[in-house]
Amino acid sequence: MKSAMKVTVGRDNPMSYAEAKEIALLRLELRACWDRRDGNAGREALARLTRMAGQANDNELCAEARRWAIRFG
Repeated sequence: MKSAMKVTVGRDNPMSYAEAKEIALLRLELRACWDRRDGNAGREALARLTRMAGQANDNELCAEARRWAIRFG
C-alpha cells in the first residue's frame, strides 16, 4: 500500500497541526473583531497573523494578512 503524499503550496515544510490550529483561531478572532468593530483587538490579532506568515514564508498567508490590514487600516 502506498503512503499518502503531503501537498503543500509555497512551503518547503508541511504546516504542523499546532500552526494550522493557531492560524484558524486567529482567523476566527479577526472575524469576531471585524463583527464587533473592535479595531484595537483586530490589529493585535493581525500582528500575530502577520508574524506567523513571515515566519512560515507562506505567500498565501501573507496575502491574507494584507487583506485584513486593509480592513483594520
